[in-house]
Amino acid sequence: MDGCRNGWVVATDAGARLVRSFAELLAERFALVLIDIPIGLLEGPRQCDLAARKLLGPRRASVFPAPPRRLLKARRYAGQCSIQLWNILHKIREVDAGMNRRLQRRAREAHPECSFALLNGAPLRFSKKTAAGEAERRRLLRPHFGEIAAVPGAGRDDVLDAWVLLWSARRAAAGEARILGDGERDPRGLRCEIVG
Repeated sequence: MDGCRNGWVVATDAGARLVRSFAELLAERFALVLIDIPIGLLEGPRQCDLAARKLLGPRRASVFPAPPRRLLKARRYAGQCSIQLWNILHKIREVDAGMNRRLQRRAREAHPECSFALLNGAPLRFSKKTAAGEAERRRLLRPHFGEIAAVPGAGRDDVLDAWVLLWSARRAAAGEARILGDGERDPRGLRCEIVG
């Protein structure tokens, strides 16, 4: 599942759709959900983020530092983080509020660019916001999911990101996923890892 302006895009074997909240998705009792949002928040850098940046090489800027949990209390932007992070802070807050160690067995963090790099065998060449980047991602997903349709209320890049996370979820369910991170846990005991 990938965050978008109107909620979350969820890709499943039945297709892709929009849900309004993390809680709405969890109520469906999926066996495994990979979500593009930081889970496990530390005061300093997370090893999984460092590993993801290394994996992505030239595309490493797409992995920005996860915020410390104390930042989730901020209600006004005052330069305390990147504007990119600030724009998704409400999504991080939403997931963090509902997350616990037991739930993390079935709701785990992933990063679409890492999943695409693993699917491709190398980091992708183009930004997802460009026509060439969209074509590159569709080409990689087509053998696994066919032609991917739009989801009303979601950006095209968000839809593609949700589908590649389903690819990684299938790998995780089969025990074949690559786990980025070194077993770090945050003060609440949540694992700091990225599933690819």
